[in-house]
Amino acid sequence: MNKESEVKVPRCYSSFCRLFVENVVTAVLYNLFKGPSFFAVVFLPIVFAGCSTVETPQELRPPQRISFNEIWGYLIRGHESDLRGVEPLTDICYFSAEVTDEGRITETISRPSLMPGMAPRIHLVITELSSSALSHFSMNPVYGVCPLLIEDICRVSQGFDGVQIDFETVSAGDAQCFWDFLRALRDALPSMKLLSVALPARTAPTQDAYLYAKVAQIVDRVMIMAYDEHWSASSPGPVASLPWCTAVLSYAQSIMNNTKIVMGVPLYGRAWQDKKIARALGFQNVQDIIAGKNPKISYQSELGPFFEYTENVHVRIFYDDTRSLREKLELYKSKEVGSIAFWRVGLSPADLWDNISSQPSGGLSALGQGQQSTPNSQ
Repeated sequence: MNKESEVKVPRCYSSFCRLFVENVVTAVLYNLFKGPSFFAVVFLPIVFAGCSTVETPQELRPPQRISFNEIWGYLIRGHESDLRGVEPLTDICYFSAEVTDEGRITETISRPSLMPGMAPRIHLVITELSSSALSHFSMNPVYGVCPLLIEDICRVSQGFDGVQIDFETVSAGDAQCFWDFLRALRDALPSMKLLSVALPARTAPTQDAYLYAKVAQIVDRVMIMAYDEHWSASSPGPVASLPWCTAVLSYAQSIMNNTKIVMGVPLYGRAWQDKKIARALGFQNVQDIIAGKNPKISYQSELGPFFEYTENVHVRIFYDDTRSLREKLELYKSKEVGSIAFWRVGLSPADLWDNISSQPSGGLSALGQGQQSTPNSQ
């Protein structure tokens, strides 16, 4: 919001009200005392010498929107109602079509229906999230499955504007297979269909299948999952701290052009507890608990022995609110990042969308076959 658009409150209105009251009081006093000399002392004429303005206090103004060329948001299949219609999204990642145990995509997925007035590009996300063996089987040319998988992706994505590959378990040994798969998919897709890849956050070179330079040479966008700095099995900490986000972005920009980068932004938090209560127990472990807690032991033939007791658990939670999200967005904006992606729609603070806007720039191509970047070696 520019200076000219700030809300102004005319000062003359408040001045008028004050003077109006003063003159009413004057008239009443004049009628009571009927004294012209008194009237001359207390009468205050209304004079409009001009009308100045006073700015609305900062806390009452709408937030200044941070603009990006592209604003991506992940939408889970079956959760279309999470969209409220106020999100300024230029791109939606429809999550997802899963690779089957046979290395294929057998289902048919329709383009989601959106709220009136929303017209983003919609990308179908193809996922393999849990099995390095399945990734190996699907992409290694020895098994002959990869060409069939590419045919499946082309078929299932026919009604979409783009395809995103989210393969999170590719082993380092299958790196070349992964890059060859991406090249073959780029060649098979229509030239105007966007191809993007979701990659893990990095702050330094890592010799694996997700080398930024290799992938950026092939695809149109690289969506960097700049979250899970701390995760469920790690020590407690923020999902994406500001210093860590700075380091992730700095490394990405050292490898590829800004036009390739889509910085992921988390809309979720995590909770850690200091005690793991659900666990397997040996007989002696149970006896130790009985000795320490002195519970009442029950017995049923169908269930065997059991008991209950109360345990205090300390929980620590890290999350993002609108303030911390704005700080991340301001960081990315200051570093000339043109594209951001939110994981995921439906999890954000209600007022987040009042803080951002989309403003496409001619410097960022909308669609088209992957353009060559000028990467470094990592």
